[in-house]
Amino acid sequence: MDGEEPARTARSSGWHPARVVVALLVIAAIALGAWEAYKAPRGSAVINALSQLLDDIPADEKQTKLIGQVILENFREYRSNTRNWSFVYFGCLFLSAALAALAGAVLKLEYLMTDDHIKKDVAALLAMTAALLVTLATTGNFQQKWSANRLAAAKMERVAYDFMTTDRKANLVRISTQIQEISFERNAEIVSSDHTETKK
Repeated sequence: MDGEEPARTARSSGWHPARVVVALLVIAAIALGAWEAYKAPRGSAVINALSQLLDDIPADEKQTKLIGQVILENFREYRSNTRNWSFVYFGCLFLSAALAALAGAVLKLEYLMTDDHIKKDVAALLAMTAALLVTLATTGNFQQKWSANRLAAAKMERVAYDFMTTDRKANLVRISTQIQEISFERNAEIVSSDHTETKK
């Protein structure tokens, strides 16, 4: 009897293997869902239509084809940047909230862990990581970078439709000017916001 009590105490003082497995499966499922959402195509209608149009433009209209290619590449870049910054920004926020909630759960729920010393250490690490993620998202100005690229992608999409539906040759100068303005405004918004964060 005396030999069984220490073994029972040792088994109950740490993580329960079955519960750890369940927690890891839940985390894996969430991560997989986030990854699938990240890889989901966006703006494919414009990309496909413009790519097909560029293939149909005669070879002697080099300038028109060049402007169309610039629109396509810029749109792809802005959409990709939007997706990446969205993933980083919202990932930091959601993960921070999840870690903060988990830190509280670790402290309160005996079901997860019974050893008080380990519980406090794990909760402290989770809370610290949550705080670091929020700080990283704020100081890195991820929201502004996401917003600037998303707005630039929307503007470039409008230019793409304009390029596909109007008299392209007659409007190349105007369309080229719009492309330059969108690129400048995007960079100005990112740089100005970074400068503001640095001054703070």
